[in-house]
This record gives sequence, C-alpha cells and structure tokens, in this order.
Amino acid sequence: MKGGKTGSRLLSFALCTLIALLGVKLGLTVVGALHATPGVSVAVPAAMAKEQRPQNKLSPTLEPKPSAAASSAETNMMGGQSMSALQQEANLIHQQREQLREEEKQLEQLKKQVAQKIRTLLALQRQVMLAQTQKQNAVNSKIQGLARIYATMKPKQAAKLMGSLNDSLVKSIISTMPPDKAASILAQMNVEKAAKISEALSGQ
Repeated sequence: MKGGKTGSRLLSFALCTLIALLGVKLGLTVVGALHATPGVSVAVPAAMAKEQRPQNKLSPTLEPKPSAAASSAETNMMGGQSMSALQQEANLIHQQREQLREEEKQLEQLKKQVAQKIRTLLALQRQVMLAQTQKQNAVNSKIQGLARIYATMKPKQAAKLMGSLNDSLVKSIISTMPPDKAASILAQMNVEKAAKISEALSGQ
C-alpha cells in the first residue's frame, strides 16, 4: 500500500513540475514577444484606459462646431438678401429711367405743340400785317384820289367842301397835295379849322 501511495505522489509531483515548467516557458515566450514589438504593451493599456475613461464630459477641443451645411446655408441666406436688395435697387433705377423717358417724350411733344402754335401765330401775324398794309394802301389810294379831285377845284370851293370833313381826313388830303395848292385851300378855310389842320400837319 505504501509503495502505491509513494508512486502516486511522485507522479503528481512530476505533473506539477511539468506544468510549472510549461507555465514558465509560456511566460518567457509572452515577455519575449512583448519586447520584440515595442509600443504594444503601452498601446494596449492606453486603449484599455481610453475605453474605460468616462464619456459624459467633452474635451474643450472637441466642442461641436457649426457644420459646413449650416455655414453654407447662412452664406446663401446673406447672399440671397444682398441679391434681393440689389434687385430692388435695379428695379427702382429701371422705373426712374422709364419715368424719365416718359417725361422726355411728353416734353418733346409739348415742344412740338409750342413750335406749331408759334408757327401758326407767326402766320396769323403775317396775314394781319398784310391785311393792314393792304387796307392802308387802299386808304392811301382813296386819299390820293380825293387830293387830286380837290386840287382841280378852286381853293374856295375845295375849302368849303373840306369844312364838312373830319380833321384827320382833311389833314391826310392836304398832306398829299402840292404845297402851294394846300396853302391856297387852307387860306380859304374857317380860321379855327385851318389852325387845327395846320397844327396837325406840323406835328406829324
């Protein structure tokens, strides 16, 4: 019995020794592998520590920044507002130009109307002057005819007839006669009438 127990103990001791040797060899192998790849031993714990670090607080350098889409939208909004203001200004300038063109057209029409009225008035003025000239020529022609008739009469007879005419007509007739014939007729007229005629002739 004692021999069997001793053999079992020896077998257990051998197994433990073998297991210990295998463990030591495995440990040496692991250590050698860690030394062969530097940084792995540091990276693994750092990664583990990072995973274990609480995530409830954000680092100041990791604060959320506005996205590119938000910035683009804000830029588009500002650009849209600027374009709207420019469009309104352009529309206002266009309206003012159209209004100015319309006023220029109206002014041009008024100028044409005024020019036409001026031409019409000048034409009427020429017609009036021509009529007056023709009328005056007719009057002068009649006066000259009367003067020739009175010149053929005797001074006393001519003076008597002229006494019934108005002073203006007598003055016109006497002024167209030869001076000596006019003087002989005035000498036969009423003194008062002859003085008025003489005064009118001197002031013409």
